[in-house]
Amino acid sequence: MYNQSTDERTFYRGVLALLALTGLTSVAATVLHYVEPNPELMDLIIPPLVAVSNLIMAIWLVRCPQHILRVVYSAFGVGIIALSLPAWYFTWHATHAANVLLTQVFPPISSFFIILIVLLMVLLPPRRAFTFMILVWSLNALPILGYLLTHKEELWTPRGREMFMSYGLAIFLLFILLPFQRRARLQLERLQHANFHMHNLAERDALTQQYNRWGGQRLLDEFMRSRTSGSIIMLDIDHFKPINDTHGHVIGDKVLQQFSERVSRALRSDGHLIRWGGEEFLVLICGITEQDAMKVAERLRTSISSEEFPVVGKLTVSGGVTSRRENDSLESLITRADKALYDAKLKGRNQVALD
Repeated sequence: MYNQSTDERTFYRGVLALLALTGLTSVAATVLHYVEPNPELMDLIIPPLVAVSNLIMAIWLVRCPQHILRVVYSAFGVGIIALSLPAWYFTWHATHAANVLLTQVFPPISSFFIILIVLLMVLLPPRRAFTFMILVWSLNALPILGYLLTHKEELWTPRGREMFMSYGLAIFLLFILLPFQRRARLQLERLQHANFHMHNLAERDALTQQYNRWGGQRLLDEFMRSRTSGSIIMLDIDHFKPINDTHGHVIGDKVLQQFSERVSRALRSDGHLIRWGGEEFLVLICGITEQDAMKVAERLRTSISSEEFPVVGKLTVSGGVTSRRENDSLESLITRADKALYDAKLKGRNQVALD
């Protein structure tokens, strides 16, 4: 999860928390129904199935966070089924049993119905939310409202009025609010886009468009917290100072731009290039061994020396490679990479060394 944006991590944690809370609620409902004197069969089936389903979806989300949207839609599907089955079952049971009243046997789940509608409205795009809200309302409210309207003696009881309000009038208030939710969502998306743009400007180097020292530090901190394996490569352009002295800083800046472009093209999607300072760059690659990191470093070195740079001609680069070890801190990791880079320069430059 270390390479996700802040918004993605927040959404991920929110979905995981929602699954956990729903699962715990289902477990509590299961216990209550099993200890009550004469529980209905539906009450003994639905809550434990929902609890198990939420556990499976939580494990799915933890193991495959990239499938988060599938998990969300699956959770909505489970919620729709879990609320719809009791609505139809208890309505049918009250209709066909002379001594059974819907207002007495129907479980207190109307609040969960409203919560599900609100979650649909908040989490889904407006058009899709409207479609799902109509579906949920039709599957849950129609049988209950139809029953109450044909059994006026139950409609005018306190429980009957509460059910009629929850499944009838309250949903229309939510439909009225949906256009305002759409406007609020559009405004939120604009703010998120502006925030992303400002955040990107703050952590990107203006010259090379790669991560700057601040952005790279954040990336490395997240890598260290993730406890995953990986390697870093410290790169330094050989004899860069004479370029500025001879050709000026404008040419020197162009060399840095071209250098970062070549290195970036030679890296795969799992590699992150950071301008660590001046002509020194750092590459972070997760899930890679020291041997493979050395091969990557050699490929980067070759990509620089194989083709001349405009105006200044051929350039070379030295590199230091190291991999994450047990009990490593970020400081110790970077210190080893810097030491390996220093060894490469002592040995004559235009090479990579491992520490």
